[in-house]
Amino acid sequence: MAALCYKGIVSAPDFASLAAHPALQRALAAHGYAEPTPVQAAVLDPALRGKDLLVSSRTGSGKTVAFGLVMAETLIGDAPGFGRGGPPLALVIAPTRELAVQVQRELAWLLGPAGAVVTACVGGLDPRREAQALKAGVHVVVGTPGRLVDHISRHVLDLSALGALVLDEADEMLDMGFREELETILEAAPPGRRTILFSATLPKPIVELARAYTREPVRVTATPPRQAHEDITYRAHVVAQRERDHAIVNVLRALEPASALVFRARREAVTHTAASLGERGFETVAISGELTQSERLRALKSLRDGRARVLVATDVAARGLDLPGIELVLHADLPQDASALQHRSGRTGRAGKKGLAVLLASPQERYKLERMLREAGVTPEWAPVPTADLILRQDEARLATEVSGAVAEAAEEELATARALLAGREPVAVALALLRRARAALPAPEELPETARAASETPRGPRAARPGPPAEAAWFRISVGREKKADPKWVLPLLCRRGGVTRDEIGKIVILASETRFEVAKGAAARFAAAARVPDPRAPGVRIEPARPPGEVLAGRPPDATRPQAPGPAERRPAEHRPVEHRPVEHRPVEHGVPGSRPGAHRPAAARSGGHTPRPVSGDGHAVRRGPRHDG
Repeated sequence: MAALCYKGIVSAPDFASLAAHPALQRALAAHGYAEPTPVQAAVLDPALRGKDLLVSSRTGSGKTVAFGLVMAETLIGDAPGFGRGGPPLALVIAPTRELAVQVQRELAWLLGPAGAVVTACVGGLDPRREAQALKAGVHVVVGTPGRLVDHISRHVLDLSALGALVLDEADEMLDMGFREELETILEAAPPGRRTILFSATLPKPIVELARAYTREPVRVTATPPRQAHEDITYRAHVVAQRERDHAIVNVLRALEPASALVFRARREAVTHTAASLGERGFETVAISGELTQSERLRALKSLRDGRARVLVATDVAARGLDLPGIELVLHADLPQDASALQHRSGRTGRAGKKGLAVLLASPQERYKLERMLREAGVTPEWAPVPTADLILRQDEARLATEVSGAVAEAAEEELATARALLAGREPVAVALALLRRARAALPAPEELPETARAASETPRGPRAARPGPPAEAAWFRISVGREKKADPKWVLPLLCRRGGVTRDEIGKIVILASETRFEVAKGAAARFAAAARVPDPRAPGVRIEPARPPGEVLAGRPPDATRPQAPGPAERRPAEHRPVEHRPVEHRPVEHGVPGSRPGAHRPAAARSGGHTPRPVSGDGHAVRRGPRHDG
C-alpha cells in the first residue's frame, strides 16, 4: 500500500481546469454541474493520473460522476470518443440491483456524448438480453457480483480488454458476503487495468482487498470522518415496543417531511408498515428483497416524482440509491451497527442540504443505541415521542398561518365566495367546518399510553454508564450450563431473585458446558449465599453454591485448601472434552430477557457461528440469506 494519503484539492474553479474531455464538459454543463465536488476534484487531480485509488467518501458526494470522469480520462484521453464497441473497456461493480441500474443511467448521460455504450447486468433483468447487448459490443458494464460471475462463467462477459475497474460501495459488498465473487471477477480482469475502490468507510477487509488486487493504491480521503454527519441532525425517542408502529405515525405527522425514508429490519415489517401507513392516508411505497426489479424501480420513481412521500425499506435502500430531497430518515428498527447507522442516515443531508435522522428504541434497546451513537461519533437530541395533543396543536398553528396569508393572496372571485359562505352564518361555525375538513384530510395521530408511562419512569437524557463488575467479588456457580440452554438473559434475573441482590451486585457471568460461574460483590456474598440455599419452587433442582473462578478450573489448579470442594461436572471430564474456549460474558441490563429466550440471540450472527462465512450467491446478484432476514 502506498504511503501517500491524499487529502484532496482545496478548490477547483471548474471541470475544465481538471482536463475533463470536451464531450464530458458539455454533458456536465447540460446537467447543471458548474464546479466539481471535493471527491471529484480529488480523484481528477493530475498528480493521481493513472494511479490505482482507494477512495473514502460519504454518500451524496458525487462519487458516480467522479469515477465516470476517471474512467473516461483513463480510456479515451485526448481521443475524440470511445469508438466502436466491443469487449468492455470498463467495469463497475455495485452491491445491489438498484444501485447498479442507477449508476448505469448516470454514466449513460455522462459518457454518452463521447460515444460510450453503457449496459447493466443485474438480477431481475433478462440475462439473455444482457448477453445480446454484450455480444453487440459495449464500452462500460455495470453489474452486481452474482450476475457478473454468471456471465463470466458462461463466457458471455469477456474482460480481456478491460482498462478500468471500479468497486462502488466496496465495504457493503464485503458485508453482504460477496468477497468470493469479487475475487473471481478481479482475478479474471487483466493485471494492467486501473482499479479504483470507493467505500464510505475503510475497514481492515477493504484495505486487505486493495492490497491484494491493486498496484500501490493511493488512499484518497475526500470526506474527513468528522464531517460525515455535519449536515444531519440526530434525534432519539424511547418508545414502548408494542407502540412502535404508532410512534412511526406520530413522527411523520409531527415533522410533515416532503419525503421520508423509513427503515425496518425485516421484509415482513416493511410490508406491514407500508400497508398501515397507506391505510392511514400517507402516500407510501415500499422496497424489500421480495419485490421484483420492476416493482422496486416503480417505487423509486414514485418517490422521485413526488407521487409518494414515504418510502419504507429494508437496508437494501441504505446505500448508493439516488433519492434526492430526502428530508427525514426514520430508523423505525435500529441498524445493526454504527456503520449501518451512518449509511442509512446518509440518505439525507446530501449535497450540502440539511437532513434529520430519527431513531426509535425500546427501553431494552436504549443501551445498544447509546453505544452505537458513541461509536459513530454522534450526539443526538433525546426527546419524547410527539404526542397526539402536540400534533393537533401543530395542525392548528399551520392552519392559522395559512389563514393569515390567505387574504393577501386571494383572487377577487375567491373573496366573493368567502363572503357568501359567511353571509347569514356564524363565523365560528364556518371556521369549525373548515377545521374538520382540514383534519379529515390528514392521518390521525396516535395515542401512546405505554410510551408515556415508560418516559415518566425513565430519567431523560443519556443514561449514566452502568458500574463495571465488583472490584472485590466472590465466585459462585449454578448447576445450569450450555447443555441446558443457559443464557445471561434469564440467568441474571434468576440469580437476583434467588439471592436477593441487585443486578449491579452481579459481576461476570461465565457459561460453561454443565454449569455457570458468576461473581457476586464481596459485601453481598454472605447474604446471597444464605438466600440462595433456599429452594426455589419455580426452578426445582437448580443448585447455587460457592465456587472457584473459572480461570482456575480451566488452568487445572488444585482446589483451595482452605475451602475443600467436590469437583464439578466440568472438572471431572477428560481434558479433551473440556470446552475449548470460555470467554466471560459481560451482561448488559437492557439485554436480559426471560426464561425461554433463544440462546445466543443477543450476540451477532458471526459470533454465534464462530466467524465470518461468505454467503452463497444467487444468480440475481444478491447473497442468499441464512436465518433471520434483516436487509431485504
